[in-house]
Amino acid sequence: MIYVLCAILFASMVTCYDQDYCFASEENPYLMYGTKTAYEFVHEKPRNPEAVPYCRPVQFWMLTRHGTRFPEKKAIYSMQHLPDLRDQIINNHERRRKGRLCSEDLENLRKWTLSVFQNQAKELANQGYDDLKFMARRFKSQFPTLLNQTYSQDLYEFRFTDSERTKASAIAFAEGLFGRSSGIYFPAAVKNDTLLKAYDNCPKWKEEVGNTNKTLEEKHLFQMGPQMQALLQNVSERLGFGYKLTFVQLDEMYDMCRFDKAWNVRNISPWCAVFSKEELHLMEYREDLEYYYRTGYGNEINVKLGCPTVKDLINRFSQMENQNLHDRIQPAGIFYFSHSAALHMTLARLGIAKDREHLTHNNYNTMKSREWRTSKIGPFASNLAAVLFKCDEGDRHRVIFYLGEHLVRFDGCNVGLCSWSYIKDKFSNIAEDCNLDFCYKDRSGTQQHLSISWLTVAAFVFTAFCRQTFI
Repeated sequence: MIYVLCAILFASMVTCYDQDYCFASEENPYLMYGTKTAYEFVHEKPRNPEAVPYCRPVQFWMLTRHGTRFPEKKAIYSMQHLPDLRDQIINNHERRRKGRLCSEDLENLRKWTLSVFQNQAKELANQGYDDLKFMARRFKSQFPTLLNQTYSQDLYEFRFTDSERTKASAIAFAEGLFGRSSGIYFPAAVKNDTLLKAYDNCPKWKEEVGNTNKTLEEKHLFQMGPQMQALLQNVSERLGFGYKLTFVQLDEMYDMCRFDKAWNVRNISPWCAVFSKEELHLMEYREDLEYYYRTGYGNEINVKLGCPTVKDLINRFSQMENQNLHDRIQPAGIFYFSHSAALHMTLARLGIAKDREHLTHNNYNTMKSREWRTSKIGPFASNLAAVLFKCDEGDRHRVIFYLGEHLVRFDGCNVGLCSWSYIKDKFSNIAEDCNLDFCYKDRSGTQQHLSISWLTVAAFVFTAFCRQTFI
């Protein structure tokens, strides 16, 4: 009963809100669009060169998601329905006198054209190239003694997955550091890469997490709930329809809204006018639920799959710590280009962005300040960077972590500055015990869901929700 009353209140508030609202003139739009958030809106702003007293940076390690890309083929095909839907919305307003979009928002929809094609599917967009190029320049200005050097294959290592968008992201990042045509060595992508795509080489994950409807259970239950049902009703009425649109149509509009904004960060995305700010919060949480269970803390398998990258980080810094004059020169920069799943799993293994309680379909109202927010931990070009410092006083080596260029404040560290011995002790067992043997045995499932019968949501399992957009 309480849920129903909340839904009624939410619907009435949105209706009143619509009367005077015009997205086109919104000075402070909500730009947190989950995994399709533009990096431009969430990264930390440039800072002065990092100064740690009596210390100098000696190694930079980074794992990053590719930059802004185009949708997968299935999504592009689905978006081809939008011109007809747009025409219906305009007809609803102008001929049927239904709908509540302001004239400016309606005119922006009228001018909108679909400008993405099948041959662009999953490729890096121009904005995606800029994401990585300018990120590199910011890191370079922050750590000039480490990253502002002439390129050498011994000093800088690049590695990416077997996809166009991660390779293009690596090229863009290298340009930001060294300029164009710098003779950068980019090794061929590793087949069956268990470092940067451990999840894709783990049968247990594919069978029990990645390709299962069970993973989407909390998302579907949230979708069935009063808040999302009220959202669907409100959007349908706002656009002038006398019936409820489908969630497939809702997703088409939402995806166009956020992709459009990610490609053109300075322009208004006309389809975002479809949603109120509170509705965008709800859509964001709906996607957070999916990724929490598909690639995050909601399943212990995901946490285990974060160990290869954590092991690599610990081993790299340990080798640098123990380097002597007769050893092979250790690289100053190690740069990995992968996908959101790899980054999310790494964060989970490190305990970053972990909430006190699990995200579920019925705790949206108490999780508004959650740590697991894909808009911040998994937007386009999201990244985790770690910098090892060698010091002349106090701890011999220290470490700073950055997530999206923001300081990561680990417990036990001083405002983000950590003793390397503390970090090494904290994660040494993970590095030493890391292997993927579990991927090939005991496929019984370890999902940390509440005990809810899947039968209650079976009717809501649509293939549209099974798009593997987590990469």
